[in-house]
Amino acid sequence: MIERKHKQPQERLKLIVSKFSKLHGLLSASRRLNQGLVESNLVLEKQNTLLAGRIEDATTNLSRLYEDLRSTYMRTIKVLAQTIDARDHYTHSHSENVVRYAVAIAREMKLPARDVELIRQACELHDLGKIGVGDSVLLKTSSLNPVEWEQIKKHPAIGAQILEPLTFLNAVVGLVRQHHEHYDGSGYPEGRKGDDILLGARIIHVADAYEAMRSARSYRKIPLMKDAAVLEIKRNSGTQFDPRIVDVFLRVVDNL
Repeated sequence: MIERKHKQPQERLKLIVSKFSKLHGLLSASRRLNQGLVESNLVLEKQNTLLAGRIEDATTNLSRLYEDLRSTYMRTIKVLAQTIDARDHYTHSHSENVVRYAVAIAREMKLPARDVELIRQACELHDLGKIGVGDSVLLKTSSLNPVEWEQIKKHPAIGAQILEPLTFLNAVVGLVRQHHEHYDGSGYPEGRKGDDILLGARIIHVADAYEAMRSARSYRKIPLMKDAAVLEIKRNSGTQFDPRIVDVFLRVVDNL
């Protein structure tokens, strides 16, 4: 009986020691696991930093590639537009002059720099659609017949169609398409009217018309004098041209 009582404390002690040993083992395993997690997290952080750097480099390279591609497209399109102007020696500087006039009007109107730049690009490309018009029409020295005039009227839409695949020129496409729309709705190709015509297109229309009158052409060897061209712009204010833009044009025309 005494021996049994003596064994009970020993068994409890063994049990306690066993549980303590297991607990110690669990604590050690937990510490090793935590240490492993810390080391794994450090490795992951390093990998993430490395990956982020590679992604940033790749993004930078793609952006640079996109800008290079965009610049190449713009140069190609501008050369094509200049080639169209050069088909007729009377119009070899037409687009450059339209840029100068339109930008002067836009700046006088205090338009944002981005809008001025869009107008500049649209002026450079506004006659691109004439690539679809034959020399027999473009260089004709006499009046156009109805069929020939219909060909000419298609050039804004053709130019817009050429530019549409170049998504970075989306804001320019509408200006090219609408630069021959008249304020009273009598223009082409869509017969837009008033404020339904983009502001930039209304500006380009005034600049384009003034430049055309001030230049010699195949159908008119002697250009209009400045006063006569200005008078013609005034006469068509409110019909062909937006009167607000005509007012601005009259403020800057002496500096053109």
